[in-house]
Amino acid sequence: MSILRLSSLKFPALNSAAVSSIFAVAAAVLLLLSTFPVAAAETVEAAENTPSESGGNATVGDIQMYYEITGEGKPLLMIMGLGGHILDWGWVLPEKLTESRQVILFDNRGAGRSDQPAGPYSITEMANDTVGLLDALGIERADVFGVSMGGMIAQEIAVRQPERVDRLILGATSPGGDAQVLAPPEVQAYLEPRLDLTLHEALWWGAPAGFPQEFIDGHPDIIERKVQANMAYPSSLEAYRAQLAAYRAFEIGDRVSEIRAPTLVLAGDSDILIPPENGRILAEKIPGAEFRTIEGAGHLFWISHPNETYSEVVEFLEEN
Repeated sequence: MSILRLSSLKFPALNSAAVSSIFAVAAAVLLLLSTFPVAAAETVEAAENTPSESGGNATVGDIQMYYEITGEGKPLLMIMGLGGHILDWGWVLPEKLTESRQVILFDNRGAGRSDQPAGPYSITEMANDTVGLLDALGIERADVFGVSMGGMIAQEIAVRQPERVDRLILGATSPGGDAQVLAPPEVQAYLEPRLDLTLHEALWWGAPAGFPQEFIDGHPDIIERKVQANMAYPSSLEAYRAQLAAYRAFEIGDRVSEIRAPTLVLAGDSDILIPPENGRILAEKIPGAEFRTIEGAGHLFWISHPNETYSEVVEFLEEN
């Protein structure tokens, strides 16, 4: 099923209050995140029944942050992007990483099962939240993997508190500001909430922001699974817009050259939302950074190409 066939589908209508409370995530969710079981109710049940060594809520500053820790080994902190939550890492990559790592997943301020206070937010504030979560968990230092807006948060942490970051992976992200290469307006439009559609329709409408059209046409089951996961823990409209404003305001500038952690920059070579040129810019500005692309992948490469992503991540993390 592709988005071109949405007009033939029948979906239950949502009232305006419900729509405005959850459609924020719809457009953005496909922007920098990924995961999804087969139905919204099934997704929630699956998430709740997934074994984890620990998890729950931690008090961090003025909010409660939801987190899950699985696996054993050196800590790997994974930071999700705009509108996304733990499920948006998908059902393959996190599980594979737990084979050799202690994987820490969490929901950012304004997303998922973490608190969603009124804005404004900033990337710096969300970076402080993330470090506060590490403090609450008693983790002094970790490898960090941030994607999209999560990659922006990771950059801020690596610059402001370098002692907390061992090795750094930046996926599908940019330096922001004047240094970034922006997507064309018709692609940036995918970030705006679609209040004229049901949530299910809006998520399918936004699928091309995260995946190449040929992948959507060839793997409708994966797209639907992703959509259902997104529907499980939606952001409020206000919280999504606060994250979106923080994402758009981000600008690391010359500070990015202060990053001293060994750094890998990853991008899907077909990413239309945050073009891969942004990854090359980051790799050129961060001393010693490597830049690699995942062939045939779009923005959500960790969903469409989880095995390739796993190989790149593990190879980099295991380097001496």
